[in-house]
Amino acid sequence: MNCEQMIEDLDDKGFILVKNVYAPALMDKVKAEYNKVKDTYSEIQHDSGLAEDSKNATHHTILMCPTMLKLLDPNPLHGFLEHYFNGKYILYSMGASSKMPNSEYVYTQKIHREFYTFTFGQRLMLNTLILLDNVTEESSATWLLSGSHKDKRVPDEEYFYQNAVRAEGKKGDVLIFDANIWHAAGINKTESAVDIITPLYTKPFIKQALNYPRAFGLDFQHSISEGLKQTLGYNAITPETIQEFYKPEDKRFYKRNQEDVLHINNS
Repeated sequence: MNCEQMIEDLDDKGFILVKNVYAPALMDKVKAEYNKVKDTYSEIQHDSGLAEDSKNATHHTILMCPTMLKLLDPNPLHGFLEHYFNGKYILYSMGASSKMPNSEYVYTQKIHREFYTFTFGQRLMLNTLILLDNVTEESSATWLLSGSHKDKRVPDEEYFYQNAVRAEGKKGDVLIFDANIWHAAGINKTESAVDIITPLYTKPFIKQALNYPRAFGLDFQHSISEGLKQTLGYNAITPETIQEFYKPEDKRFYKRNQEDVLHINNS
């Protein structure tokens, strides 16, 4: 994995496709587990009055699909992610969505960028999209407006679809793209559902979309690897009480090593 070339391409176009990141067998196992929890999500979304807005999408799916943790531990992209963020990173969110057959709607088909604050060059957030199925233009390949991560302006719909490209890929591939790039999920015109998982990563000081250490429980960190502990944010927790704030350094909720420090040598 040539991290320097990957980052150069990512900075230039705003996206790259990394092939054969995960084994197809693992993708099938994750997909099977995901399909078992969809109805549970639908019930929660319905009870919250968001059934239509969230249709065919699930958020923070790793809380109900433990097999998805195997995508993070070990994470085949770990070396690249550390290179990209120039140090530590954490998981901002990790959900899934289904592009259902015959053009059924999912809200990610709207033209959007993940991080609406323009941050080009700062590398605060990074999108990844794991393909659980083969994806073609006919079966919902994502639209990406190449280079738009460098531009503050919002493209209109006509310009976007005239100039955007499609990201086709195979089961187990990972699409990586800048959080500022304008993109939209494609429409699935086939007879089979297409599922994807969308882990988003950030620098550790950015607040997670859902507080994973609290959601999994603080004791969960003692049963997982150091790598997964870091990824889920256990080394970057915000204290909630004065007692949690006053801790010896080795027990502090936000660890000292989460941020890059540039040392200046005056000698």
